Amino acid sequence: MLISVVVPVFNRELVLRRCVDSVLAQEFGDFELILVDDGSTDNSLQHLREYDEPRMRVLAQGRNMGVGAARNAGAETAMGEWIVFLDSDDELVPGALRLIAELAAASSEAVGSLWFRCRMDDGRLCPEQLSEPREWDYAGYVGFLDATVGQWRDMLRCTRRRCFHEMREPTNRMNASKYLLDFARRFRIGARPEVLRLYHQDAGNQLVRKIAQLDPRRDGEIIRDRADGFRDLLRDHGAFIRKMAPRLYDDYLQSATTTAIMAGRRAAALGYAVELMRRAPSQRRSWVLLCASVMGRAAVRLRRWTASRRQTSPGSGSRSL
Repeated sequence: MLISVVVPVFNRELVLRRCVDSVLAQEFGDFELILVDDGSTDNSLQHLREYDEPRMRVLAQGRNMGVGAARNAGAETAMGEWIVFLDSDDELVPGALRLIAELAAASSEAVGSLWFRCRMDDGRLCPEQLSEPREWDYAGYVGFLDATVGQWRDMLRCTRRRCFHEMREPTNRMNASKYLLDFARRFRIGARPEVLRLYHQDAGNQLVRKIAQLDPRRDGEIIRDRADGFRDLLRDHGAFIRKMAPRLYDDYLQSATTTAIMAGRRAAALGYAVELMRRAPSQRRSWVLLCASVMGRAAVRLRRWTASRRQTSPGSGSRSL
């Protein structure tokens, strides 16, 4: 069984070889490695072209289009029956591809993707609660999300090529939340407790950090895409999640409110905040978001000013919010 490993790359020259070498070192030989340079402005593409490896192909996109577009580009050229999506700052553990091949061959046709746990740099497992194999349908996946609100859920995903072509990743700058819900509604997911990915946090341009530091003056496109994404998520999945996973629904409402505020969509933000207030009137967070939605982008400017004051006040050090 041929397995295709697809790795999007954007400005990762300092950590890229760690990822590539972890794949090339796999003792399971029936794989191809497809690296998609997503418009890097450092020496990432040059480093990739220095490899003389027949199992490895490098695709170069002329401009940065985002991780979803890069994964789609790599998957379009993939020859394998299953596609593993690996981030360029992470590693596969030894034996990962052999185990994936064994489990993929034994999977029923109803399973569209196999997911495996990660180990963080500090030794934590992600997700922590997944201690035995599970097969999720839509309700099962939503239940998992509800049980892990506020926790790390990143997993190594290995997807059947035919399923991926039926459901390509979104090309906007929204995270994968809605895409994975759409996928789970269409295909079953085999969730595995084995740790096959080492999740590193030493890359300076990690997406999770960028999302935490979004600035409406600089990141308007990303903010608008995220606001659209949470709007569409609630539209397509909100009724089911509200009934089956109330904690998760409230979490999505908070994200929808915040992104709508940052995108300057005051009416939408106020609608989300009012619903959140009705559901959780005793929670301080509900009141904060309601007030912020009334203020609109002024609330974003106030938060930024408050954060800058804390950073420059005596004893505050360099801590940022």
